[in-house]
Amino acid sequence: MKLFRNNISLSEKADYSLDDDANIIVADGNEYILSYLTEDFKSSKGGNSSVFLATNKKTKDTVVIKISSYAKPGRKTKPTIIRRYGRFIEEIKVLYELKEKGKDNVVEILFDGVITLENKEFPYYAMEKADTDLKEYIFSNKDLDSQEKVKFCINVYDAINQLHTEGYYHRDIKPDNILLFLEDKENPSGNAVWKIGDLGLLQHREKDYDDLGEKIGPFGWLSPEAGNKFLTEEAQLGFDCAIDDRSDVFQLGKLFWFIFQGNIPIGQLKEEDFVCKIDHSQYIFSVIECMLSYAKPRRIDMSGLGGLLHDLKLSFAV
Repeated sequence: MKLFRNNISLSEKADYSLDDDANIIVADGNEYILSYLTEDFKSSKGGNSSVFLATNKKTKDTVVIKISSYAKPGRKTKPTIIRRYGRFIEEIKVLYELKEKGKDNVVEILFDGVITLENKEFPYYAMEKADTDLKEYIFSNKDLDSQEKVKFCINVYDAINQLHTEGYYHRDIKPDNILLFLEDKENPSGNAVWKIGDLGLLQHREKDYDDLGEKIGPFGWLSPEAGNKFLTEEAQLGFDCAIDDRSDVFQLGKLFWFIFQGNIPIGQLKEEDFVCKIDHSQYIFSVIECMLSYAKPRRIDMSGLGGLLHDLKLSFAV
């Protein structure tokens, strides 16, 4: 491995193939060879980390390794970097906490450690490898029935609700971060479970790792208050810039729309824009609409949403 433009990259040979001897980490006496997630994806999945596959040299089992882009802070490290490093350490701590408490709708952490490059220590952790994510699954299976889509929504709601129960907000809900794990790899149509991943922007209700005016989350999936924070917080115009539990509800509303229709809702919503062919479409639209209210006081909370989803679950016999 090597540092390249303040990010961690894999080392390559002269012919541009990966240098397995240089891309190794050792954990619990096992050697893992790092490689790209896919041939088409050779860079970080986020602005604060690099994500690679890691193959156990002996067993050939594969896990996913997430490495912080920020090294352990020194005396002269800028406060912004200290906060982002702290966010990564918090992510590791919370994943272990949720694992210990049996939160099975959150991706499972396997082990963690430190990689030393150019005398700098970069924390990392390993997690279970998913079979696919929600975005790829939706686009690859265009004939999904209504019942299966409702199941997806309920699975994701349960995962986010598990976080909220422990006092955490995810703040980065999007299809790429919803991961599918098949119980039987040889039978893709068998039992499967959806889990929430990438807790890199996670926040506890009593902690704050955010910079003033920082963009929290990807464009297209931002809640109104996340947009306010990015655009207006430094100007102190008095808009709501607090990204919290109802911000997750807003992102869930966008995700539900994507699950049912395959695109992202932007701007003022009307029922005629919800054109997907699905049973109980009027009721589903009304649920999503109250999740996507611009102002938080008008937006439904997680508890109220749980009641609406319970009714939807009964309607589809899920």
